[in-house]
Amino acid sequence: MNLMSTIRYSIIGMMIFGLEITGLSAAGVGLNTTRIVFPQNSQSIPVTVRNSTENEEYLVQVYLTKTPSDSTQETVFDILPPMLYLKPGQQRDVRITETSSSMNLPKDRESIYYLHARAIARSEKNAELNVSNMKGDVKIAIENVIKVFYRPAGLVQTSDKAQESLTFSAVQGGVQVTNNSPYYITLASLKVGNKQIDISAKKNNTMVAPFSNIIYPTTVNTGPTTWVTINDLGGYVEHTKP
Repeated sequence: MNLMSTIRYSIIGMMIFGLEITGLSAAGVGLNTTRIVFPQNSQSIPVTVRNSTENEEYLVQVYLTKTPSDSTQETVFDILPPMLYLKPGQQRDVRITETSSSMNLPKDRESIYYLHARAIARSEKNAELNVSNMKGDVKIAIENVIKVFYRPAGLVQTSDKAQESLTFSAVQGGVQVTNNSPYYITLASLKVGNKQIDISAKKNNTMVAPFSNIIYPTTVNTGPTTWVTINDLGGYVEHTKP
């Protein structure tokens, strides 16, 4: 059966993805992107951290982990500066730089990390904003977490092609989505026949890892298939297969 893809781009500028880990914040401390693609041998990648409040001051700690809930900081990248002080309405850049540890990462597929921007607001109780305030009994006011994809050089297929090349097969009790590419592919939605598949960040089933598959439970597992992926720029891309 021939694959027909209808691609619809909707580059998201200033809105939060309901299905993605929060990267942009409408009020408070936020980042200028919802995801980062770090190509191998890039000198560095800038990320803007901004304080969109009118009267709050924030201390922001920026670091990378291997999983969203992990507290162990990764050494594959350097983050400079790792701590920021932001006045109301101020924004500053941090730079992500590849270290020699990246030489140990797989060369045939992407690796994924998570960038955290953890902020506390200045108050009477923590008037002295410093590193020690980031721990202990101080309540974390805001935490933004976004995905960072480390992309090795020389991958033969493009990310866009990989997203449209997902395959779908009926299995007992569900539909199997297979990713035969070296890229992580994030699904925003999936519809098989007349059935909308339950996909959400809460269920931790939005992302299909390289060279892997996911089985989604459904009572309808055959028929026309429509799936929406999130591209490198954070936009929605719709694909269809009869």
